[in-house]
Amino acid sequence: MTRTNDRINARRTVLNLARAGVAALLVAAACSTDSILKVENPDTINPPDVATPAGLSALQAGAIGDYAVAFVGDNGGTEGQILVSGSFSDELDNVETFPTRKEYDQRGPIDLKNTTIVAVFRNLLRSTRSAENAAEVIKKVAATPANDSRIAETYSLAGFTYIAMAENWCSGVPVSSADAAGTLIFGNPMTTTELLNTAIKRFDSALAYPTNATVTNLAKVGKARALVDLGQYADASALVTAVPTTFAYNTTHTLALGRQQNGAFVFINQSERFGVANLDGGNGLNFRSANDPRVPWARVPANNVGFDNATPAYYEGKYASETAPVPVANGVEARLIEAEAQLAGGDNTGWLGTLNVLRANTALVPSTFPANFPVLNFPALTPLSDPGTTDGRVDLMFRERAFWLYLTGHRLGDLRRLVRQYGRTANAVFPGGGGAPYVIDGNNKGGVFGSEVNLPVPFDEKNNPNFSECINRAP
Repeated sequence: MTRTNDRINARRTVLNLARAGVAALLVAAACSTDSILKVENPDTINPPDVATPAGLSALQAGAIGDYAVAFVGDNGGTEGQILVSGSFSDELDNVETFPTRKEYDQRGPIDLKNTTIVAVFRNLLRSTRSAENAAEVIKKVAATPANDSRIAETYSLAGFTYIAMAENWCSGVPVSSADAAGTLIFGNPMTTTELLNTAIKRFDSALAYPTNATVTNLAKVGKARALVDLGQYADASALVTAVPTTFAYNTTHTLALGRQQNGAFVFINQSERFGVANLDGGNGLNFRSANDPRVPWARVPANNVGFDNATPAYYEGKYASETAPVPVANGVEARLIEAEAQLAGGDNTGWLGTLNVLRANTALVPSTFPANFPVLNFPALTPLSDPGTTDGRVDLMFRERAFWLYLTGHRLGDLRRLVRQYGRTANAVFPGGGGAPYVIDGNNKGGVFGSEVNLPVPFDEKNNPNFSECINRAP
């Protein structure tokens, strides 16, 4: 979903407010020679300035932008959640030297003062607060809130931040807020289930404003995703039945500002911090050697190495540039949710049919690649066959999810679900199995893979008197 007009309006609002401020300052200076040197507030826009009908688009655009940074990252300063979870899982390899990134790629132990994790966590909490605040303010200030899709959209983005916390971080994430006067209200640690139920509440709030088909489908897929995380497959499937396979809601990116760029593309294809993985830790999926068109990749040039000047660097081709959109939710995920519900309900024929209908739709496969890529000739997807066993079907279900949803922030949550909902052992599904040598594509990066299965809440949160540590680190 394109938000170009909102962002343009937001920038115009900022510019107009800034011009108004300068004009007022000059008028005051004409009456007082020293007033021009007095700065009452350094903010570009104060909260009251956007809590008006004219300022709501700026408020909404800010929430959308904050979510994109938290989810995708920026032009090289801080990675987003999808890069961290992709590296922690088996989607991406660490091909650089920063010890903070090595810690989570190696699956621990992760220092609670890990500065990279601190930055990603802060961006996620900032996005949560930004989206929730935008939704509440728009509800109060909009001329006709009952049919204002901005409320549903920002509530939905808030819901996705709670899903990200539940799927990627330990149980016990505190989410603080602020009252009307701006006073900080320290949050209590929330269990994984509580985070997911809070996400569902946000999506329900969004669905109370059924004014825009795209945003309604966004909320439905988001709520269904949370229900799947809770093991409520049938309810999740029923929710997305009417969501078309062609539906897509994406983050949008531009070159205008560093924070608006597609961080996945920048960190992998430009700064070479991460690379497309293959059999990560010995038991990860074969994302490269499968030659699957859903995970296009290339090594450019053929002997290229990463930032560490030693590990082979394999670029991703799913996102073609710094301005490529990134899926937040789409119809493909809706069909995968339906397929998993069919599998859980014993409808093996329907399950396989749903997966094969997706595989037959060539329009769903990436077709635009980075400019420096060679001609990519990945073979077309062919129909799947029933593995014939329960375990084999679960393996195939999660493999299809892994390839369709590659580099969209789903994989770590899925690995945890395999343990929590399907009885697999952590060592069987997480890369390295907790003890394998930490070797990436022939380059020994030192030590062995750890055994952590989620991200820890950073040490900074100990400033919250309600928080001491994660409630538990189980999947």
